[in-house]
Amino acid sequence: MASLGTIMASAADFTEEIIVSVNGESSQQNCSFTITDNGDTYDLTMKNFLLESEDGPMGVGTVEVKGIKPQYSGKTVILQTTQTIQIVPGDDPSVAFWMATILPPVPVELKAAINGDHLRSYIYIDLMASLQQIVEVSIGGGYQLKNTGFEAWHATQGSYEEPNGWHSFESASGSLATMAGHHITKSDDAHGGVASARLYATSIFGIVANGTMTTGRMNAGSMSATDPNNNAYMDMSLSDRDGNGDPFYTPLIARPDSVVFWAKFRQGRANAQHPYATMSAVITDGTYYQDPADKEYSNVVGQAKNNTIATTGDEWKRIVAPFSYNDNGVEPKAILLTLSTNADAGQGSANDELLVDDIELVYNARLASLSVKGRQVPNFDPNTQEYSLKVEELIGADDLEAKADGVAAYVTKQVEVVDGKYLCTVKVFSADMSKTTQYVLNIESTALTETLAVSNVEARQQQPAAYYTLDGRQARSLKPGNIYVRRLADGTTQKITK
Repeated sequence: MASLGTIMASAADFTEEIIVSVNGESSQQNCSFTITDNGDTYDLTMKNFLLESEDGPMGVGTVEVKGIKPQYSGKTVILQTTQTIQIVPGDDPSVAFWMATILPPVPVELKAAINGDHLRSYIYIDLMASLQQIVEVSIGGGYQLKNTGFEAWHATQGSYEEPNGWHSFESASGSLATMAGHHITKSDDAHGGVASARLYATSIFGIVANGTMTTGRMNAGSMSATDPNNNAYMDMSLSDRDGNGDPFYTPLIARPDSVVFWAKFRQGRANAQHPYATMSAVITDGTYYQDPADKEYSNVVGQAKNNTIATTGDEWKRIVAPFSYNDNGVEPKAILLTLSTNADAGQGSANDELLVDDIELVYNARLASLSVKGRQVPNFDPNTQEYSLKVEELIGADDLEAKADGVAAYVTKQVEVVDGKYLCTVKVFSADMSKTTQYVLNIESTALTETLAVSNVEARQQQPAAYYTLDGRQARSLKPGNIYVRRLADGTTQKITK
């Protein structure tokens, strides 16, 4: 019966997409994980971890991070720890050698969010001392776009190429697809890495065809540039594949706060009426959607747009577009992101050129506001992480009202009593778990001081009394007929006769 009353550990297995970055170079693969709930702590095990190299996969081993105390943000379990661990050999028989057999203990930082059957985690493994490498493992897909640096390309038709995960008119559908021309090429003028995507406009029968690329698929269905049959579209139910074997859509299960990218834009001939390039991002439930839209769509979760990208003077410029979200109960499943050399269809000139590189979906991890007992923390600034204040009431975690600036960020709150004061810690984790910001409140409370004083008196009063003779010696036993002084734990005295 005693054994039945103990807390039994439970384990959940995950197979997740991971992105592994080694000294800034990234690769994508799947990996198996086990999360073990021990009751008051969690363990995370990453099994048979491999690193991609020029000579093929290199076996590292099994990474075990144990004894992580959980935090909670609503129903989401948040894990965060920094440890030095020993990586152990894996058990995959196809791997001839495991680096774990020669690795010393290594520093590891882990952040994870467990929400139902989905795991999102970041693991930082410091192998500088042994392999001169910093390994970052992003666990759980559906948070970023693919090939955001445009380093990887695949063949389409003839000698033309498209970047992996992206599409232009080279792979377009529609009755006029063969007449759409070519509007994208790989460029060695890069903001980061060695390549970027170059979009360029052309003229077909005197009509300007904008250079455009999308995470969906282009459709060329009309000779009129403004006809909605010319669009970028996405539908996760379609089974079509591009020249790299990828679908014409990009899954997204999160709500990013903004999209950021770097651009170089120039017009072949200045056009004051139509001077801008454009970027549009639409998050949907994965059912059919096209941009430009031909009707009102009810499957839209959120949108971001910047249709005023001006010429940059042959310099790379950082472009930002925040997302706005609909409160319609639709869950995110995919994103359609489209860039074009002109914000208006068929406008601009035949020599317009837009270079794009390093696109990122950004997830914020700061507080927008912080209150205690309904009162804003004085002089609160999202960039200031520590505050001292005084209150009259007792404080609990529910009395801290913390609003994150990330629409899907996680917030955890902890309140402790240290040296007679409240030590309140609020942590904000970005939705993709890549960033964390910690805020600390040092709070003096008159109610806490009084409560602790009463508790100390009660504790002293519960201690046994001491007895002394009239000449000041402590009596170990009391003899009948003698007079003693009884001293209580709170310091009060009383003369008694035994």
